[in-house]
Amino acid sequence: MNSHRVVKWFRDYADDIEAVNIHYALTAVGEPPDWNHVRATRYMPLVGKLIRMKELRLPLSMPDSNGQPSNHYALHYYFEICQGGDLQFSPLYSEEVVTGPTDERASKLVDVVDEVEGS
Repeated sequence: MNSHRVVKWFRDYADDIEAVNIHYALTAVGEPPDWNHVRATRYMPLVGKLIRMKELRLPLSMPDSNGQPSNHYALHYYFEICQGGDLQFSPLYSEEVVTGPTDERASKLVDVVDEVEGS
């Protein structure tokens, strides 16, 4: 199955960080996440000295606020940090994900193809 890959990094800010998880949820743009029903959690392994990385495999599309498939959606995430036996949580981060051409870009592409084919 095809997916859109997004890489997330975390830099350990102290020597006593034991583990880091990334919690994430996907929504239509502008919608808040329902953490109790759609949250996914992934462990972030160390890939270097104090550097953790996880590649998230996201869907190529998901329903927009009208229930229609869309390649433009939001990724919400935060980090759970186990430090010195205690749990801490990062702030919530949100970003837009675009997995293919948006309508505007697609219409520009059609204009360019028409222009090239018309030459």
